Amino acid sequence: MEQEPHNSFTNPSPQTTRLIEVLQSLENHIRRQNSLKYAFLKGMMYGLGTVIGATVLVALFGGVIAATVSTLGGTSNTTDTPSATLP
Repeated sequence: MEQEPHNSFTNPSPQTTRLIEVLQSLENHIRRQNSLKYAFLKGMMYGLGTVIGATVLVALFGGVIAATVSTLGGTSNTTDTPSATLP
């Protein structure tokens, strides 16, 4: 009896099969990340996050400045008319 030579293409080992599955999955992930739809959505989310973050920072910074100015007593009532402020 002659033994058939081992052919790794017709009978791959479990490690080879798992490696092929992982490579196919990786290829699908790369294809999806390089798509225009993904790039567009990623850009939209980045832009929206930037706008929301900047708004929060400006509001916090403005609040700190307003609190500092009012603490220092530098606020005045600007709604008074000039004739009301005269003696």
